[in-house]
Amino acid sequence: MLFAAVLSAWIQYAADGKPHARALVTQSCPSLSYDGGSTPMRQRAAAMTGFDETVCEAIVPPNATNVAVENQRLPAPPQSVRTVVVFGDTGCRMKDDEQQNCGDIADWPFPKIAQTIAAVHPDLLVHVGDYYYRENNCLSTMKECVNRWGDTSMSWNADWFAPGKPLFAAAPLILVRGNHEDCQRGGPAWFRYLDPGDATAQCESRLTDGVNPWAVTFAGLQIVVTDTAADPSDSQPDPNRITYYQGSFSKARDLTATTSGERWLVTHRPPYANTNQTLALLATPGALAPFSVVLAGHVHDFEAINLTGYPPLIVNGESGDDLDDAGSTAKYIGFQKTPGTAKAGGRAIYPFAAPAPYASKQFGFAVYTKSATGWAISLRDADGIERRACTLAAGTVSC
Repeated sequence: MLFAAVLSAWIQYAADGKPHARALVTQSCPSLSYDGGSTPMRQRAAAMTGFDETVCEAIVPPNATNVAVENQRLPAPPQSVRTVVVFGDTGCRMKDDEQQNCGDIADWPFPKIAQTIAAVHPDLLVHVGDYYYRENNCLSTMKECVNRWGDTSMSWNADWFAPGKPLFAAAPLILVRGNHEDCQRGGPAWFRYLDPGDATAQCESRLTDGVNPWAVTFAGLQIVVTDTAADPSDSQPDPNRITYYQGSFSKARDLTATTSGERWLVTHRPPYANTNQTLALLATPGALAPFSVVLAGHVHDFEAINLTGYPPLIVNGESGDDLDDAGSTAKYIGFQKTPGTAKAGGRAIYPFAAPAPYASKQFGFAVYTKSATGWAISLRDADGIERRACTLAAGTVSC
């Protein structure tokens, strides 16, 4: 059997809570090697129209060291997690008249951000969703992106696999599905490459599109991931989505029942700034009670928001795509009023708590470092320079 060169390889946690190695190759799947053994990788997806590589996968033993796929060294699964980098919304926007210059590091800094993150030497990387943004062809004057568009392997290589290589060598990943990976856009490739399931699912556009919550448990920390990608609107209620979110929140809470220590809920759309999730939370009291924080993306800025009766929200959506106005999420949350009350002067669903919301509009990422009382959060720019120091402790985020 002929084995081909490995185009890309990485380790991500899957829905079974275990680290999995995945690789893109041009022919047959190679073996995963580690000290004391090796495992043949199985074929996850074959080459097909639009996707010219084979996707391979193998479970990594939790105590494995010196992990490699052919000649590509991969990071060993961490035995404890003390440094986590959270980032998201990384792709280069190519949609009609919204065009980033994908070859200009100032306009699309994700390749630089990926190198800077790798230099932190984190134990774990968490991407809060939105990898694929190259929906239309770009202007002919922008040479770095011409003909690299549409949900194909070429686009995904340009948006994620090529610039992400420093990340893949640095630490295992937890990957969250974003709305740009819904079935109308990058969903087929998401399920092919990055979905946490052990088989490639068919991506079907439907109101209940979404996978069940899943969890990864480390010593003293559990991370629960929910799928909020395929929502037709952040502001318009939809009974099917509300029902889906009720089930998702309940299942996420159930995943915490047998664990102790700190628990993070990680998703793409901020739940407090989405009407369908909000109505589901109102119908599922206490669904988020086990969690000390909610981490999200979707909005392209950094925000730290405390709320009365709910875990704080931290938005990390500032890692590559065009930035939004700082504070957009907090502004939307402020508009959320209890059903049946007037929007103006009605009772807030999510009253803000102290400290007041903090937001910033600058490309970068966040480094979460375990401390004696919680987590120190270092908000850093594309060069790795700290621009704000925050803390997450006792159910409160402070910047």
